[in-house]
Amino acid sequence: MNISAFARPLAAAAAVLAVAALTACSSVPVTSMVKLARTDLATADPAALRIAVRLPQGLRPRRVTLRIAVAVGADKREQAFVLADLDDPAELLSLAGEVTNDTMIYAFRIAPADVPRVLALRDEMAAHKAKGERGSLTLGVGAEACRIGALPAKALITSYLKTERAGDFFPLTRDVDLRKDVPKEAAPERIPLCG
Repeated sequence: MNISAFARPLAAAAAVLAVAALTACSSVPVTSMVKLARTDLATADPAALRIAVRLPQGLRPRRVTLRIAVAVGADKREQAFVLADLDDPAELLSLAGEVTNDTMIYAFRIAPADVPRVLALRDEMAAHKAKGERGSLTLGVGAEACRIGALPAKALITSYLKTERAGDFFPLTRDVDLRKDVPKEAAPERIPLCG
């Protein structure tokens, strides 16, 4: 997800699986683009941010990371946050219709201890904007995965985002095929076995 010019508009999204970035801008549903464009991260509560991914049964996430980069001119600073598992089943109700027999959904949140660091980055962005400086804020989600068995011929991944505590998850990318839509280094055969 890219937030540019310290403003409200959110451009395309990126989902990452395995060792390389899986850029799936063409897989972002139009309704999600509208929802993203209406999201104001300057006022959003980072503690309410939720990320979910639907994976084929043969894959499991191992470590999910949120990367936030603030760039002003040539100066760019990035911080990474390891996301915590979302352990409240009630929060996943809006995804109930997304589960199929051959998939699992995993959901994550910013760890409570990391929320002040995320707020500090947002405050830094606001301070630059208040001075009239142009720049960008980039959010990226990365996940290391492992295989617990063979993957189907079509290994489709869908990612979801929830930006409001009382809101629902909405698809960020839909049905990105690991066998066709990713760089070679992220191909299913290169994903290590769980162990």
